[in-house]
Amino acid sequence: MAQDQGVLYDPRFLESFTGTNILNNPRTAIVELVANAWDAGATRVDITWPDESAGICFSICDNGHGMDEKNFNRIWRTLAYNRQKEEGEFALFPKGVTLPPRYAFGRNGKGRFAGFCFGDEYFVETWRDGKSVTYKVSRGMPDKPFDLSKETESENTSSGTKVFTKIAKRIHLPEVIARAEIGMRFLTDPNFNVTLNGKSIKFTDIPEAHIKEFEKQIEGLGLIKIIVIDLQDADKTTYQHGIAWHVKNRLVGDCSWKVGGELLLDGRTNEAKRYVFIVKTDFLDDAVLSDWSGFDESNQRYTMTLDVVLKFIKETMLDLSKTKRSQTFDDVKKQHRDKISKMSMISVERWENFVHRVQEDCPSIKETDLSQLAGILANLEISQNQYGLLNKLSEMQPGQLDELHVILKDWTLDMAKVVLDELQNRLSLLDKLKEKVFDAEADEVQELQPLFHRGLWIFGPEYETIEFTSNEGMTKVVRKLFKSNDPGSQNRPDFVILPESTVGLYYYPRYDDEGAEYGTDRLTIVELKRSGIPIGEDQKAQCWKYIKELYSKGLLDDISKVTCFVLGSTIDPQEVQARKEMSDRVVIQPLDYNSVIARANSRLHRLYDRVRSAPFLSKEVIDDFVSRGSRFENGRVSLV
Repeated sequence: MAQDQGVLYDPRFLESFTGTNILNNPRTAIVELVANAWDAGATRVDITWPDESAGICFSICDNGHGMDEKNFNRIWRTLAYNRQKEEGEFALFPKGVTLPPRYAFGRNGKGRFAGFCFGDEYFVETWRDGKSVTYKVSRGMPDKPFDLSKETESENTSSGTKVFTKIAKRIHLPEVIARAEIGMRFLTDPNFNVTLNGKSIKFTDIPEAHIKEFEKQIEGLGLIKIIVIDLQDADKTTYQHGIAWHVKNRLVGDCSWKVGGELLLDGRTNEAKRYVFIVKTDFLDDAVLSDWSGFDESNQRYTMTLDVVLKFIKETMLDLSKTKRSQTFDDVKKQHRDKISKMSMISVERWENFVHRVQEDCPSIKETDLSQLAGILANLEISQNQYGLLNKLSEMQPGQLDELHVILKDWTLDMAKVVLDELQNRLSLLDKLKEKVFDAEADEVQELQPLFHRGLWIFGPEYETIEFTSNEGMTKVVRKLFKSNDPGSQNRPDFVILPESTVGLYYYPRYDDEGAEYGTDRLTIVELKRSGIPIGEDQKAQCWKYIKELYSKGLLDDISKVTCFVLGSTIDPQEVQARKEMSDRVVIQPLDYNSVIARANSRLHRLYDRVRSAPFLSKEVIDDFVSRGSRFENGRVSLV
C-alpha cells in the first residue's frame, strides 16, 4: 500500500515563517494588525484590549474594504501572499471612500497571523457586498501550518473586518504602552482614527520622552506647529516615517522623506526608520493640489514654509545625531592618526573642520566614505609637493600648458591618487592571498574569508560598483544548517567556519523608491575548501543545499540572483562547468585557487598598465607609491 507523500509541518513552522515577534510580542502584533486595517483603506479602527482578570477578550475592528468569501479563502490560504503583485503598492479603499493615495504596509501576508499573539485560536469576521462570513483560525496539525474553518454566514450591508478572540488571555503589555506604540506610527494621517477601549488615540498618549512640539513663525503668514516623534528604536521600514503635512487637519500627500522628488534621508539609515515630523498649518490650503496628493511647488507660501521646515529638520537631526557624529569623527581620526601626526597644527585644524562640515552637510554619509574623503584630504595636507607643482606650471610655455590640458581631460591627479591607492590595496591583498591560499592548516583557511570579502573584485567587474555587505541573518541560517559550533565563528559573525571550509555570504539589498530595503537583489557566496580537498559533485550539491535553505526561510525570493563560488586547490575534471538552478538565477561556479590568483593578477596588470600610461607620472613614482603596501609592522604585512 502506497504511503502518503504529503508535506508535513513541524509545530514551529509558523513561528519560523512569520518570525517570533509577530506571534509572541504584543507590541509587534498590534502594530501589524493596525497596519492591516490601514492597507484595507479603513478610516476608523476600534480595539478592545484584553484583560484576563475581567474576562475581556481582544478584538480589533475596522471599516475597510473587507473581503468576500472567495477573496478571503484565496488570500488567507496563500502562504507568502504577494500583496504588491496582487493588489498594488497602495491601500484599497471601500466603495464610496475618496482619499489621497495611501501607501500600503503589507508585502507578504505574514501580519494576518498576529492574532495568535492574543489567543491560541482567533476569529476573523469580514463583510462586503452585503454578506458577512466568519472563520476560526487555529494552530495547524502536522499536515498544515494552520487550520481555517468557516463558522457563520450572515447579511451585512457595510464593509470591514474584525479579528477577535473568545477566550481572555493575559497580555504582558499595558494598555498605555499599546496606545503609545500605535500613536507613534499612525497619527500621521488625520483620516485614520484609532480607538482603544473606546478612547481615541491622540498625541497625548505618546510618552514625553518620545514626542516634542515646536512652533515656528513664518514671516507674514503666521505660526506653524512641528511635532517630532522619536520611536527610539528603528522600525523595519520607512513607512509612516518622514514628514507628514497637515493642512487644516487633513493630510497632504503621504508621510515620506521625499520633498520635491528629493530624498532628505537615506531610507537605509536608522534615523529614517526612527523619526517622524508632523507639520501642522492652516494657511497653505491655496498651495495644496486639487487631489491633495502634494503641494504646488511654485507657490510662494509653500516655498517660504518649506525653507523654515527643512532648516528646522536639519538642525534637529544634527542635534539628535551629535553623539553619533562625535563617535564617528573619533573613529575616523584614529584611522588616520599616522597621517595626522605628520601635519602641522594649521593642517590638522583644516582637516578637522573639513570632516565636521561633511558630517553636517551630508548626514547620511557612511563612515567608510567619510574616512575615504578624510584620507584624501590628509594626503594632500602632508604632501611635500603641493607648491612645487605650482612652480612647475609657472615655468611651462603656452604650448606645454595646452598639452597638459589634453592629458588632464582623461587623467587628473585626484584620479591617479585614487587608482594608485586602490592598486596598493589590491597588491597587498593579493600578496596575502598568495601566502595563505595553499596553506592546508584549518586555522589558516579561516583567515582567507575576510580577505575575499575585501577582494570580491576578483570575481568580475560587477563587484567594482555594487556594494556587497555581509548578511548576518543568512549566515545564522547556514550556521544552523551545518550545526557548526566552532568557537571561532562567534568571533567572526559574518561567515561560518566549518572543519574543512569557510562560507562567506555577501548580499546586495533591493530597495524601493524611497530607498527602504526590501529583500535581496543579489547574493554572492564564497565557499573556500582547504587545500587538498578536490571540488566535485558533492561540494556543488552542498552549496545548493544551503541556497535552498535560504529560499525556504524567505531570505531569498523568486527574483533574487545567487552566485556561489566554490574554491579549492583542485577540481574534478568532470565538474569544471558551472551548475545552474532555478532558470539560471542560481549559478554554482567551481574555481581552483590557481585560476583565482591568475584572474586577480590579470586584472591588476591591466590596472597597473593604465596608471603607468599617465604621462605625468613616472614609473619610479608609481613603484615607490605601491611599495608602501609592502611595509612590515611588528613582523606582519601592513595592509593599507
